[in-house]
Amino acid sequence: MQHRYTVPLVEKTRGELVETVHRGVITIVSSDGEIRYSVGNPDFKTFLRSSAKPFQLLPTIESGAIKAYDLQDNEIAVMCSSHGGEEYHLRSVRQILSKIGLDESALDSGIHPPSDLSSHEAMIRKGQKPTAIHSNCSGKHAGILALCQLKGFSTIGYTDQSHPAQQLIKQTLSELAEAELSDADIAIDGCGVPTFALPVWRIGLLFAKFATASTGGTNRQKALARIRDSMIKKPTYVSGSNRFCAKLTRHYPNQLVMKSGAEGVYGLGLAETGLGLGMKIETGASEPREISILETLRQLSQFDSISMSSYLRQSFGCLSGQKPIYNFHKQNVGRTYPVFQLRSTTPKIKSHPF
Repeated sequence: MQHRYTVPLVEKTRGELVETVHRGVITIVSSDGEIRYSVGNPDFKTFLRSSAKPFQLLPTIESGAIKAYDLQDNEIAVMCSSHGGEEYHLRSVRQILSKIGLDESALDSGIHPPSDLSSHEAMIRKGQKPTAIHSNCSGKHAGILALCQLKGFSTIGYTDQSHPAQQLIKQTLSELAEAELSDADIAIDGCGVPTFALPVWRIGLLFAKFATASTGGTNRQKALARIRDSMIKKPTYVSGSNRFCAKLTRHYPNQLVMKSGAEGVYGLGLAETGLGLGMKIETGASEPREISILETLRQLSQFDSISMSSYLRQSFGCLSGQKPIYNFHKQNVGRTYPVFQLRSTTPKIKSHPF
């Protein structure tokens, strides 16, 4: 059993009484593996879930998929996405499948309705049933299928841990995170592919490397940079029209690259400082994760106070990190707010010899 050591990050009140406490871990890491700031245990291990998607795509881009299939920014972005099943998401996934010589029947991403409510309601009105392309992971699966086509791997069983595409993804992620992945660090994600567990500080390391990747560097650096730049240029393709990460990326153009993961995981890279953020909310909730990200950016003085206040007003309806809670009568009955303070830490000694 790992030493958990999470700390309160966000509290929610009803009246003056604290009703809920969301505990977690936050680390801020440089691209050379130094933990600059943290709260909670940086070695707390968690599955990356969908925050791994940009790095699961990396072998596909390193293998020459952009040139081979004339991939555009929206297609690269949707291959990193946890999309909402909006029409432009589906259209981009279909374009990828067409370019690699496959169709929707090749997708083995599981089936669920679009998470975007208006898209789901439109399907119900039309009497349509969801298929694999509506899965929020269909773009990722199209990217893995593109890797199979490029490498001559079978597209049958491409989700299996033993499949050569998944072995290549595991190797790439291990190298980038500078960590050996044991059998205990691998499980099955919601869409059927392997998911990998890392200490939270190594999630920060991944996103620091993502933020600092050079377009003029090695093949890996160039591939990372192209994925990053596509996500920044097309943020709604990474998530959806009204999602937190898309709104924040649009509000601060060319400054953030972000990817959420299920169960309270988040990775974020900061272009100006070259730092990466790794986060885990222990309750798995989304709202405290978003509030914690905004509070972290505020404490890092990443953006000026006027700009941050503008974003908070537009997105949260408030001028501080304290989000009001309203009931169905539109009465203000409480608030949700951050309670943590980042602390400066000594450098983390890296243990893996990559």
